Amino acid sequence: MSRLKVVATPLVLAVLAVGCARAPVMPAQGIIFNDQKAPMFSGQATGSKAGIAKAYSAFGLVGWGDCSIEAAAGAGGITQIRHVDYRYKNILGYQEFTTIVRGE
Repeated sequence: MSRLKVVATPLVLAVLAVGCARAPVMPAQGIIFNDQKAPMFSGQATGSKAGIAKAYSAFGLVGWGDCSIEAAAGAGGITQIRHVDYRYKNILGYQEFTTIVRGE
């Protein structure tokens, strides 16, 4: 039984700690449902172009996608970044993180 505890305890702690790896400066969050948008980098919130990039996670067990600022700027054909927002959604453990870049 003690061998099971030695193996299981770090695994349980690792799964619980996954929820702590969140985006910087997140507003208050809901556990069951969350849909929020906030600035990541605040500059001029204008620009003739916009680009988005997304990453996803399922129950903190698997994650995929590229939500980098570089990917979002590339998707919008932006070479001069003026403003970056992010949007975070969580619906019963399925999470979506979107980076929104505005510029020229």
